Amino acid sequence: MTVSQAAEIRSTLIEMFEAIEKKENIAEHLLKLDDIQRSLDRDTPAQLRHFLERRSYTKALEYLDTGTFTDDPNRPDCDDHPH
Repeated sequence: MTVSQAAEIRSTLIEMFEAIEKKENIAEHLLKLDDIQRSLDRDTPAQLRHFLERRSYTKALEYLDTGTFTDDPNRPDCDDHPH
């Protein structure tokens, strides 16, 4: 994964979360994330790839921001199921 890919994922996630807060359509953001995900190469961290594949976008953003993921005991159960 390149630095520019990581930055593009991060900015797309932030824009998507802002759109969700405004109750706007996020289809464009989801398509962009899918396109980026398909372009990622083998050196993409496995955990980040897992979060993107499962559409665990909050976790993906946290991983990009910190390099790790901290499990939140208050996270809704729906985050544990594949979409």
